[in-house]
Amino acid sequence: MGGGAVTVSVVLPTYNEGETILGLIAEIRGTLPEAEVVVVDDDSPDRTWSVVIEAYRGDDRVRVIRRIGRRGLPSALAEGLAAGRGEASVWLDADGSMPPDVIPRLIASLEDADVSVASRYVPGGEDARESRLRIATSRLINFVASTLLSSDVRDYTSGFVAVRRQALERVPLRTDFTYGEYCIDFLYRACRAGLRVREIPYRNVERQAGESKTAPDLARFAALGAAYLKTILSLRLRAR
Repeated sequence: MGGGAVTVSVVLPTYNEGETILGLIAEIRGTLPEAEVVVVDDDSPDRTWSVVIEAYRGDDRVRVIRRIGRRGLPSALAEGLAAGRGEASVWLDADGSMPPDVIPRLIASLEDADVSVASRYVPGGEDARESRLRIATSRLINFVASTLLSSDVRDYTSGFVAVRRQALERVPLRTDFTYGEYCIDFLYRACRAGLRVREIPYRNVERQAGESKTAPDLARFAALGAAYLKTILSLRLRAR
């Protein structure tokens, strides 16, 4: 990123994570003291947004966007990234499944990359969640994506990403998705645009809090899996 300290914005989309959000923010600030944290909350019933506001009142390095009448992960991320002031941005889930101590490695890798992905599927990475069904499905979706989209990315559904501001301006997140399809779309378009994409191994663990967006029930799980595959096939056909 070139001499001097890198200004980093960490974007946390939240929904009902009031019990653990302060601990997560403390971990992030412990690993990156100069970073700003942008919490984007979809008006959580447990008042996650209020917990953060009260704890960090007067601290301009922790900001809250409370979204009333707006829902969805892709749009929350896009809103948080637009509000970030850093020359590099990172986004990750706020449920405890993505360890903040990975963030400095993601930022460091931007020295010679435009986009850095925390990956479960490169050497040294691991999906350590408890559900064998989730693990198997995730592996299948990412295998199909890597095979059909013809790139070196192995974890298209990571959702734990660092990106340079200039790269995000060139390839912005698209918000017309339900959940993790946005990440497949973003990484594919980043590769097609010639951006340098690197993957950093990390260990994804079981969520600690919040409401699961991927598998509240089997029907929802199947619908999201189908949406992922539909996105992959759509991108493949568009490339042709």
